[in-house]
Amino acid sequence: DEGIHLHWPSAFRRGRWWVGEPRGYQPNKDYEKEVGEVVSFIKNSSAYGKDSNKEMNQPFAAMQGLFDGSQKLYVYADSEKEIIDGISTAKDNGVKYVVLVGGYHAYKATDFLKQHNVAVVVRAPHNLPAFDDDDYDLPYKLPKLLADAGLVVTIQTRGTVFQTRNLPFYAGQIAGQGLAPEKALQMITSNAAQILGIDEAYGTLAVGKSATLFVSEGDALDMRGNQLTHAFIDGRNISLETHQTELWKRYMGKYEGK
Repeated sequence: DEGIHLHWPSAFRRGRWWVGEPRGYQPNKDYEKEVGEVVSFIKNSSAYGKDSNKEMNQPFAAMQGLFDGSQKLYVYADSEKEIIDGISTAKDNGVKYVVLVGGYHAYKATDFLKQHNVAVVVRAPHNLPAFDDDDYDLPYKLPKLLADAGLVVTIQTRGTVFQTRNLPFYAGQIAGQGLAPEKALQMITSNAAQILGIDEAYGTLAVGKSATLFVSEGDALDMRGNQLTHAFIDGRNISLETHQTELWKRYMGKYEGK
């Protein structure tokens, strides 16, 4: 309900070695055709919303929030060309709010992103570089490069649910790249809430907002210091007891002779 997710066509793709193509990246010969199909769908969706005598079309109907501003369009794109093409297409066709997801080369288009007020969701900053000629630490420092350019940035774990537990440590690693710890913390709290449009109630600790927070004995962004003692969601005290903590207590007591 909050937004529509669009995986923009890739301008380049890896060669299909099984049919004799080189293994490296090469231009996607079907890029213009695939982009044309996306543009056609967006235009038809916009026209559908203006037709008072229309028959029901569920895909077109689902897009209407993009044109009245009640939904955001999340554009998944990584190369500079894909980023500019995807966002320009959306804006040129009446989409009010766009969020870039991925944005591996977004640091090359920061002025463009600022011009169109586009926030960026950086995916899995613990990855290796995608290309041989990239800086060895590009994935690690990308969120800082974008934040330094004045963009609103948050982080996600690239769809792997079990990696959600490492989200604080992604932020801690970005602080290790030179970003102020408070700014790194904002990337997984207030910035995320702002992008989702729920920052009036979540994302920061303030009178009148939801009591959704945790308490840590040490630095929550450091694996060595992240020792949670309390957690609350909408004011509810959440139990931190798990099967793992039960086993830890049982066997730690055993080996300590208790």
